[in-house]
Amino acid sequence: MKTVNIVREQNIKTLNDYIDKLDIDYIYVPYEKAEGIKVQLNDSVLKGQLVYQDNDIKRYSSVSGKVIKIENKYIFIKNNYKELTNNTRARKTSDISLDDFNKYYHNDKIKSILSNDINNLYINAIDDDPYTFNKYMYLTRNLNDVAEIINLLYKLFNIKRITFVIKNSYNSLLDSYKVNINYLKVEDIYPIGHKYLIDKYLLKSSSDYLIELQDIIDMIYEIKKNRVQTEKYITINGDIDDPKVYNVKKYCSLSELYKEFKDKDIILNNSLCGKLIKKEQIIDDNTYSIIIKNKKKINEIECSKCGLCVNVCPMKINPLKKDSRCIACGLCNYVCPSKINIYERNQK
Repeated sequence: MKTVNIVREQNIKTLNDYIDKLDIDYIYVPYEKAEGIKVQLNDSVLKGQLVYQDNDIKRYSSVSGKVIKIENKYIFIKNNYKELTNNTRARKTSDISLDDFNKYYHNDKIKSILSNDINNLYINAIDDDPYTFNKYMYLTRNLNDVAEIINLLYKLFNIKRITFVIKNSYNSLLDSYKVNINYLKVEDIYPIGHKYLIDKYLLKSSSDYLIELQDIIDMIYEIKKNRVQTEKYITINGDIDDPKVYNVKKYCSLSELYKEFKDKDIILNNSLCGKLIKKEQIIDDNTYSIIIKNKKKINEIECSKCGLCVNVCPMKINPLKKDSRCIACGLCNYVCPSKINIYERNQK
């Protein structure tokens, strides 16, 4: 597996700064089909209320408030800051049976995995992009909830060992928190956290399985907390003085979270080949990080046929030719001496 230690090369520091940024005036819930909208103009809504559904797609309001506009593929909801919700009682995981688990937890793919005799169940807790620290921060702040779910899985299923896969740089997880969780540390190289690559790296037998940290978080909400997840972690990092991991309301606008965008490029999710966005970006389930970089004039020159992009590609493809196996990691861009955006030119 060809990988690069971008964290070391770019001297990127592990983020330990965290903030709850929940004082959001408005949220903007996206919709695709008008017939899927479950609310009307001027309706009062509760936090966690279903406001849009299209088959398996369900979107819930992350605030309590009032629907003030429905247009341009968004449901605009004004926050009343009352956090009104349909009260649901948290459950004791020690009381959960296998039947309860199957009733409360809705991910059939993960339930199918858990029904096997499992030698090693790995949890991918690697933040794949070098500037992103959401999984790391979630673990540091919620290890007790995570440990409860792990103990529940041991109790209900035939699993010999559950192991969280983390980066070497996440040492504080091992040093500061004394809970009964197994860790496997891997070298801080990119893009080892991508599912295709971590599968090949970890799974050595048919009784080894890999799931994501988000699957554990879903269990925490659906089984233990008994409520909809209306908040999420995102990282705002890059060429800024105050990088942080933010806990935010789903469907808020980036412009309400962060203000300092002058003379900066705003990049979504992937620091090497992510899409350039505007500050009005809506933070949805597919938003993980915002990388803010100083604007630079990049002078592309003609490809020299050096082959560095081919040598570094973890999928062993030629990035100069369109290939469906591309995983959009952006390493080809990173190593290109001609400063060509190879991913955007040939793979996007």
